[in-house]
Amino acid sequence: MTSHKYWGIGIASALVFATAQPASAQDRYRYCQQRAAEFSGYNGRVPDRYLPGGALEGAAKGAATAGIGGLIFEKNKKKRKRDVRRGAALGALFGAIKRGNAKKQQNRAARNYRLELDACMRGGY
Repeated sequence: MTSHKYWGIGIASALVFATAQPASAQDRYRYCQQRAAEFSGYNGRVPDRYLPGGALEGAAKGAATAGIGGLIFEKNKKKRKRDVRRGAALGALFGAIKRGNAKKQQNRAARNYRLELDACMRGGY
């Protein structure tokens, strides 16, 4: 009589386990893929032109900022042009650094995605 009492618990836990785990290998892959994407925040490669930063973008921002500063503070036209050139050079450097950091972050997210997907497919979760 007492053994029948535990059958309900065993059946209930088996149903919970069956619904938590995908049935086929394809379902398992989809489940792991979704889990890895949620964990890492990676949804595929982003082309370089859509990444933030870049030398050209940085040069434009630096030149514009230095040009405005030159108009406000400099009276001499040669010094204003020199400030614009310096601003463009520094902006290009900072833009390239920003683009490099964005690429590193994207590669890091892709690596975390692959590691999480592999661990899930091995049955670690």
